[in-house]
Amino acid sequence: MGDNRLFLSQAVLDRWLGEGRVEVDGEVMTTLPDRRNFCLKTAVLFQNELTGAGDAPDLIGRVKDVDQITALGGDYSAGSVIVGDLAYEVAEGFIGEPLPDDPGLVRSPSGPHDLAAAMQQATGAGDGASEVDLLARLFLEKR
Repeated sequence: MGDNRLFLSQAVLDRWLGEGRVEVDGEVMTTLPDRRNFCLKTAVLFQNELTGAGDAPDLIGRVKDVDQITALGGDYSAGSVIVGDLAYEVAEGFIGEPLPDDPGLVRSPSGPHDLAAAMQQATGAGDGASEVDLLARLFLEKR
């Protein structure tokens, strides 16, 4: 299993910044106080197909970055993505990928990084039901 990646909505990132839980410098987000670094890349979470024509590409519930959307032949605009004749409502945000040279990454026997534990520790959330915990569980598929 490769590095774990996390979808982080714009609203959650804004809240964390306001609460001093993270710092962002360019494309790097650093969790506080443990100083774990994650590379941020613009992405969307596919929520609903709006035309009623189904979801043949099986995108609902998946997260794709802008490059992946382009590779699908999609057109991204604020809050929506068009792929062929299909229109999707999307939540805007970022993919957070642990930086491999970060000595503060939490290691687990089942994989190289335990991003959920790192995010829970950084945010103080640990009851398993908070928005932070739910987002931390939304790991992306390998490309």
